[in-house]
Amino acid sequence: MDPMARLLALISCTIAAAIGVTGFEWGAALRLPSVQAQALPSPQPARASFDPQRYRPAVLRLSFTSQREGEMGEGRQGFVDITLIPPVGPVLGRRVEVATRDFATLLRRLYAQLSRLEALEVENSAAPARQLYRLLIEPVRAELTAAGITTLLISADPGLQAVPFAALHDGKTYLGQSYAFSLTPSLGLMRLDAPAGGGSGQQMAAGASRFEGLAPLPLVPQEVSQVAAASRSLTGVTYLNEAFTPEVLFRQAGNDTVDRVHVATHAEFLPGGASKARLYTGTRSMSLTEFAALRQRRESAPLDLFVLSACRTALGDKDSELGFAGLALQAGSRSAIGSLWYVDDVATSAYFIQFYRFLDKGVPKAEAMQLTRSAMANGSLRVAGEQLLAADGSVLLKNLTPSQQRRIEAGLSHPFYWAGITLLGTPW
Repeated sequence: MDPMARLLALISCTIAAAIGVTGFEWGAALRLPSVQAQALPSPQPARASFDPQRYRPAVLRLSFTSQREGEMGEGRQGFVDITLIPPVGPVLGRRVEVATRDFATLLRRLYAQLSRLEALEVENSAAPARQLYRLLIEPVRAELTAAGITTLLISADPGLQAVPFAALHDGKTYLGQSYAFSLTPSLGLMRLDAPAGGGSGQQMAAGASRFEGLAPLPLVPQEVSQVAAASRSLTGVTYLNEAFTPEVLFRQAGNDTVDRVHVATHAEFLPGGASKARLYTGTRSMSLTEFAALRQRRESAPLDLFVLSACRTALGDKDSELGFAGLALQAGSRSAIGSLWYVDDVATSAYFIQFYRFLDKGVPKAEAMQLTRSAMANGSLRVAGEQLLAADGSVLLKNLTPSQQRRIEAGLSHPFYWAGITLLGTPW
């Protein structure tokens, strides 16, 4: 059996077991990426290009089990069960014991370092990024290396979904540079077939740069224009400010000729659940509850990618379930991209423009994000006067103000700029 077909079959069995279904079968005409079955070398950090001959995906399932409150109290222990499903070979399981309070403390410390642009101190084995790597990745690291895995589909339980996996560190390099990956809160939410491709579809790029009561986003017009220009394989339509309305978003996202939707704007999650979470268009804000109406669209022809270039759109909070990007998955999109934390608008615009340039060259989504992260981490994206340049010297952004230049004058290598942008759903 083709390794990718086996991988999907194993995933199907996992889904079937989880929902109590037997006899689950994949469609007979899956169009999947070609994967070679022989052993391949381990992935190299900071790859500068995508080699389809080395493409080798696997599923990494992370589940968390806590002891009952009455057994251990505040210091109660928990278990992280790590399951690796490679494209060939046996399924591997590991269990790691962890004090739930210690795990939460590590995660808070890492987020604090990221949000303050502090050094992650990765040369120190006690650093949060190193300790979290040892808990979640190290138990299967040897098997990942031996199998030559390049791409991970990480299925994570609540409590683990907010881990900034790209910022975890093994002492030599960040996980986000070593591996391409996507995150799913549930394998059952995913469309596991590969997109049909062909370049005959459309892409919608929309954004808002002016708001009442919120800070402006002056780079959104450039981002929307450059994203549309970068996706040369798709016909692009753009909507800015007043032209970008909730009605336009629903109409375009519901149009089965549209393959990708890119939205650049503000978003926020407030206490009170889905009705309080807001995504801002050019005319008014819309709630996460309204956004959920997309669930009724596109069932027969799902979107390939829904990107939300906005603050904290990946997971939201415990009251807002998965956030807007998660709802894009529930609406049937194969993949969605959002951010785990409040992001710098210069870095984010540059990130997505570079990402779409890789995507337009036929690089799979997770690998396009890996290459973009690596370009930022190793300093290939750089400021030159009023411009922000790509690795090849081409212009990503121009006419940067002195304030914008100062914000990134030290470069974009810190994980704060790139580790929070997260791919949900299928990595291909």
